[in-house]
Amino acid sequence: MVGLLAFVATACAFYGVIMRYVFEAAPDWMEEIVIYMMIWAVFLMASTLAEEKGHVAATLIVERFSLRARRILAVFNATLALGFCLVISWYGFGIVYQAYIFDERSLTGLRFRLWIPYLSVAAGCTLVSIRYLIRIYRLLFRFEEAEILETHEMSREERPS
Repeated sequence: MVGLLAFVATACAFYGVIMRYVFEAAPDWMEEIVIYMMIWAVFLMASTLAEEKGHVAATLIVERFSLRARRILAVFNATLALGFCLVISWYGFGIVYQAYIFDERSLTGLRFRLWIPYLSVAAGCTLVSIRYLIRIYRLLFRFEEAEILETHEMSREERPS
């Protein structure tokens, strides 16, 4: 889904460039569509990054802690992230609802309904919240060392000494 959004956004941007520089008639709504598709792609991908621990993390100090301490920190971190995402989701859905009720539209010739791009934030944060709930559950009840160890640490442990 994310790849499709990125591909269509790229094709639309290419179309916009051709129309602007070759035919000197760029549609004013093209950039808007590209931006909305990229926003959706980013918020949908955030969920996958949360699952794969792909977000940027400063682990230099945490790597030195015991496995038990790291597990506690991981639960704490996931709980904070879950709380943040739930707050953003809650307010995001409120904004989507208001934009839908008041029929807010963009200022371009397309007059795009704004609740659709606003929904990307609420939906994306809801998906990330689900991933963090799963992570917290695994850390508490189905713990495996791979949940804590970073990729470079796992490869280091597999090497013979």
